[in-house]
Amino acid sequence: MEQNRQPVTVFGAAMTNAELPAGYHVENLTTLMQAVVTQYRDLLTEHEQGLWQRFQGLSAAGKSLFYRLLTRRGPLLRQDKLQYADIPDLNATLTELARCDMASINHPVDAELLLALLTRQELVQRFKPTGHNKLNKPQLLALILEQTDHTRILTTIQHAFPYVQAHYQDAFAMYQVCFFGNSHQNLAEFVIRDLGHVQYEQYRLCRDTRYFQTRQQIEHQIVYSNARQQLEDKMFLQDAAALITLAESLPRPDHHPHLQRRYQKTLLTIARQLERLQRPTEALRYYRLCDRHPSRERQVRILKQQGDLEAALHLCHAIESNGQHPEELEFVQRVLPQLNKALGHTAAQQTKPPAHRKPPQREFELTFPQSELAVEIQAAATLSDEQHSCHYVENTLFNGLFGLLFWDVIFTAIPGTFVNAFQRGPLDLNSEDFYPRRREPIESRLQTLRSASWREIVLQHYAAKFGRANAFVYWEGLGQELLQLALQRIPPQHLESLFRRMLRHPGLYRNGFPDLIRFSHHSYELIEVKAPGDKLQANQIRWFKHFQHTGIPASVCWVRWAERPT
Repeated sequence: MEQNRQPVTVFGAAMTNAELPAGYHVENLTTLMQAVVTQYRDLLTEHEQGLWQRFQGLSAAGKSLFYRLLTRRGPLLRQDKLQYADIPDLNATLTELARCDMASINHPVDAELLLALLTRQELVQRFKPTGHNKLNKPQLLALILEQTDHTRILTTIQHAFPYVQAHYQDAFAMYQVCFFGNSHQNLAEFVIRDLGHVQYEQYRLCRDTRYFQTRQQIEHQIVYSNARQQLEDKMFLQDAAALITLAESLPRPDHHPHLQRRYQKTLLTIARQLERLQRPTEALRYYRLCDRHPSRERQVRILKQQGDLEAALHLCHAIESNGQHPEELEFVQRVLPQLNKALGHTAAQQTKPPAHRKPPQREFELTFPQSELAVEIQAAATLSDEQHSCHYVENTLFNGLFGLLFWDVIFTAIPGTFVNAFQRGPLDLNSEDFYPRRREPIESRLQTLRSASWREIVLQHYAAKFGRANAFVYWEGLGQELLQLALQRIPPQHLESLFRRMLRHPGLYRNGFPDLIRFSHHSYELIEVKAPGDKLQANQIRWFKHFQHTGIPASVCWVRWAERPT
């Protein structure tokens, strides 16, 4: 028997020809809440557990309407806007929700909230304010509030435009944070998956790998998410006092590694903005609470600016001895000579800076007429001939090979890394913690590069996982022809050196690869294409230094525009 199907809207944009079985939304909401109760019942309050208990007792229409009330925009919804085929008797269903304490109907609220439910035309028709002709809606609302008794506003709207508000919205927000581990994902993830727009890998989710271990961790997550939202407000960013208050209000996380990252990321953002607002002392205080890059670099800059050169020098030496982040180390190499000179240190006292020179590489030029076509595409076409096949790959090829070789390692459940079923990789994927927490299986897989089995692993994963979401794999940029050429022409020892570098910090080293790869019959070459006026970026220079050190063939193609005929 064919199921009733209905079109859906995701993130406010209608999906063309997209249909899902009737009731899909209730099933998804049930799945989310049941998963949270199963994993986190011991961390939920009695009120939050009550949401699940009451929801289970609703009729099918009641569950459907409650879903709509939870997910529609705004705390209040007009009843005349709630027209759904699977809710044949709206009044009876609203009465059911009210009886079960799942919603309130026409309860007294602030007049401004009520007026916002009406269109401009409806506001004018109902309240007939004087002098409204040239006012926009916010100005019109203010005028009506000034000219009309609030009791009249309430009774008028209750009679003409009855409204409803869902209960348990705070509890449902808690459910979503528990399920997704963040505040930016929502039930739309289910719809996107069900429509087939994204296929997610299947991995184990169980109690011993749950993201939150304590109630306090959940509450900290919510605080950090709210803080990040505040920091997106341009007006808020200009208020130094508000920034300091926010920083002081942030709770210190416990040993939870991901919450520590969120806390420090938020604090670093605040400190950097305080620097811009000429509040270096406060910025320095917050930088000192963080051990993540660029905390120490920013501290050195502030100390140097404040004239505390000895402290700046001492911190630079600490970075020299234990720094891990390449940007931090490169900064120290630049600033140490300046500090030593300013302090009058003799040559014997100074740390000898490394020789700064352009990383050696093969360079050549190509001349093209200016065109709307990207220079990388023009270069790839020019460099392809009977003996060579040139492809525009940028970061997709080596990231893709990495993702395919380590696919099962990436999706192995490690405590706290897989929070929900809608992830493209573990939560620590882009951090320096990724390798240490998986050292043994990673090293075992790297050993396969010294035999023929690695190619079989890559091809097996390509066939079995094609189309599934993996943060490293961009399927549209990794066709079979390109994959086969890469497996045949790139020596596995080159891949091992690249992968080991990527594993040091996947989030940092997954970018900066050359634009093109050019295959000949028995070899390959990486080529970075630079348009006129462009130059190598820091992450690209790092890779070229690595290519030189490991013997990986790489070159830079400098494009010149052909002179236009006069």
